[in-house]
Amino acid sequence: MKKIIFFILFSSTVLTAQTNDQNNSRIKVYTPSGSSKAAETEAYKWTVKTDIFSFVGGEFPIIGEYRFAKKLSVEASAGVTYGFLPNSTGLFEFEDESAFESKATMGSAFRAGIKFYPSSDYDAIEGWAFGVQVYTKTTNREYDDEYMTEYSMNFSGQEDSKVKTGIALTISKQIFWDSNISVESFLGLGFASVKHDYLVQGDYNDQTGLYNVTQESEKETRPNIQLGLRIGFGN
Repeated sequence: MKKIIFFILFSSTVLTAQTNDQNNSRIKVYTPSGSSKAAETEAYKWTVKTDIFSFVGGEFPIIGEYRFAKKLSVEASAGVTYGFLPNSTGLFEFEDESAFESKATMGSAFRAGIKFYPSSDYDAIEGWAFGVQVYTKTTNREYDDEYMTEYSMNFSGQEDSKVKTGIALTISKQIFWDSNISVESFLGLGFASVKHDYLVQGDYNDQTGLYNVTQESEKETRPNIQLGLRIGFGN
């Protein structure tokens, strides 16, 4: 009888030791319920920013970006332009000697696009992104009517206007600092249709004793490059 009791106790001890060894050799991973939802909540969903590089070209935009899917975001911007550079300045354009002097005034610019963030380490709107953008930008310059008494047209309200409309493929990288400050470097490559309307001096009219004024309009499609350095705030 004693031998039987001893055998039972010995067998129980061995089985318990084996069970403990098996449990200790396993790595237990605890996944709380709703963890994926919590991780999604921690990712940034939106940012509002401006583009410092655009200031050089006379554009002052407010840009908003919003994440609507795990790897996708939409971006839109609206801004004003200030044509401190002549509209005749630029690639493929040559200044017409008969064109009138003009001064800077306000215009507008609008952009919209969609971006894809491929990184497995981040959700949109962080990391590298590839996208498509459409845009339109109007740059206006006013004519100075101080010396316009010798011409047949009243220059009040007349403008030298350049409208650029196009599409671009974009590549960018956006990071966030701990204080929710966003910084983004941006490159866009595409094509733009440019329409330039301006006034030029015509022939002298002997009957009126004034110079005629005509409006010129030029239109062309050209390659377009965008460079951006964007700074803003997100959450």
